[in-house]
Amino acid sequence: MSITVTNDYEGRVARVTFDNSARGNCFDTALLLELTETLEAAADDPSCVVIRLDMAGRHFCGGWDTSAFEGLFGESAETVAERLRASDALVDRIRRLPVPVVAGVRGKVIGFGVGLLDAVHLPVAAADAQVSLPEARFGFAPAGVGHLIAQALPRAQAYALLCGLTSATGRRLEAWGLVSKVVPGAAELDKAVDEVVDGLLAVPGDTLRAIVDVVESSLRTGRPDRAYEASARTIVDAGHEGGES
Repeated sequence: MSITVTNDYEGRVARVTFDNSARGNCFDTALLLELTETLEAAADDPSCVVIRLDMAGRHFCGGWDTSAFEGLFGESAETVAERLRASDALVDRIRRLPVPVVAGVRGKVIGFGVGLLDAVHLPVAAADAQVSLPEARFGFAPAGVGHLIAQALPRAQAYALLCGLTSATGRRLEAWGLVSKVVPGAAELDKAVDEVVDGLLAVPGDTLRAIVDVVESSLRTGRPDRAYEASARTIVDAGHEGGES
């Protein structure tokens, strides 16, 4: 497994590659923590305005490493619930990054992978990407991912997906609003991600960060307070720049 970071466009784009492809890009707590801290470090660079997350190999994410469950079976329900909260808190740290994350979604997106997908600000999916939640077949009720699906999908569709009665393609993810764009197949995915990154780079970096603040604070609080402040900063800054000779 490896996580690498390269810089493109004179440091304006941090390209983070997660490669656990030998295991379908599945995660455990240590890997999720490492990815989260890598993304945060990239976003902390003031020159960075976009993060491109590349999940290596054929699949976006094979879910949570099932071997990690073995250590939970002897624990109390309260202890397991706390561990579930801790892993979801790491995903939320990705969601709260101050710059947009763009990622291509191909192959399989299993279980936990749906939560990671939702944390990405601008996911672009291949039409034949395949989402499934197999936890119920193993006797588990999905926790954080279950909460996400219950909020994002119509009620009947949420039950069908969480109970393993159906799966979802990239096209359906777009219809549900879980991805920003769909391309016909995996062969077109990298080019489509490039186009999204290029489009973001046409926006001033401070404005991009402000837009992330507007969207994420609005979703978290349901209030426009932070949006007013973020917008005001960009208006004032634009006025100063326009007044310079």
